[in-house]
Amino acid sequence: STDIGIAPLGMGALSYGLTVEEMTVAFATFANSGVYREGRLYTKVYDSDGNLILDNQQETHRALSEKATVYMTYCLENAVNAGTGGGAQMYDIDAAGKTGSTSSYRDRWFVGFTHYYTCGVWCGFDTPEPIRGLSYNPAARLWSKVMKPLHKDKENIEIVDLDKMVEVSVCLDSGKLATDACKADLRTITS
Repeated sequence: STDIGIAPLGMGALSYGLTVEEMTVAFATFANSGVYREGRLYTKVYDSDGNLILDNQQETHRALSEKATVYMTYCLENAVNAGTGGGAQMYDIDAAGKTGSTSSYRDRWFVGFTHYYTCGVWCGFDTPEPIRGLSYNPAARLWSKVMKPLHKDKENIEIVDLDKMVEVSVCLDSGKLATDACKADLRTITS
């Protein structure tokens, strides 16, 4: 077998990487303010007499700080509004998410969330081969086509609370908080 390294894991290459469910559960952790909830396909099953026969309880634990999820959600919302995730925009509902693709566009991804739902979309072939002839990410467009009807008649609830964020100036040389010496530098300081 060919050693492809571990790089595809980060992009979710299905031959060696993550499943759609695993990627979606990971993004749901951002939507849940850092609380991980195990993915599941059903919650409860009742028999014909209304007796509960299966109760599929989720594993739940804090995986990320709320602060980390606020900053990540801000970045993911910008990926939809001004980045490669533009195909996922719903305009009347705030959305956050990220596109992804593997070598030669064998896998195309979009995983994202709104205040209401988290959804992951993978486009590819069972036997990996390049997805050709598209100038856009089909997964982002499919995500939007699935999510728009789910949000019909739902109120937009902002997914990023900007009041929880702090803007700082960063020194271009050190990457740390800018000091008065940095601010006196003639070069531009990034915020």
